[in-house]
Amino acid sequence: MSDPIYVDRDNMTRRMGLIVDELDGIDEALASVPAAADGGAASALIGFIAGAAAEAANEYSGAVRLVGAVTDSVLDDVQATEEQVLSEISHLEEGLED
Repeated sequence: MSDPIYVDRDNMTRRMGLIVDELDGIDEALASVPAAADGGAASALIGFIAGAAAEAANEYSGAVRLVGAVTDSVLDDVQATEEQVLSEISHLEEGLED
């Protein structure tokens, strides 16, 4: 038999909030990056690479936010399931007492 798993919902929510705050800072920093100077063919590549990096960071940011939302939803389901299990066990105990 496996050991029970304990999930600290408040701490998980707090930590996901801290991660989202960091992502907000990254988004701000990316938004403040100035456009590349025009220096010919090389600057076109630099702009392309920088743009691709910013886009990748944005995708990563969105993915992490999605993971945070899914984590929050899963924790809601776990809490609801625990409450349902406790309720069913209480009903069984009441039935055994009768």
